[in-house]
Amino acid sequence: MREKTRENLSLLLFLFVVAVVLWFILSRMRFLVFIPVSLGGFILFVIVVIVVLYLVLQYLLERSW
Repeated sequence: MREKTRENLSLLLFLFVVAVVLWFILSRMRFLVFIPVSLGGFILFVIVVIVVLYLVLQYLLERSW
């Protein structure tokens, strides 16, 4: 069980890094239109993106084994 927790935490950290990198890349693009949101809305959006990426990768990794 400890190994599974370690895998989940490393996957979650990886997804967080991917989300930050994607945010950085997308924020540099000029053709995208960003709707201004509050800090709380932005944090909620980042959390939702991380959770969705985590669930998708978890599903894909379990199917591939």
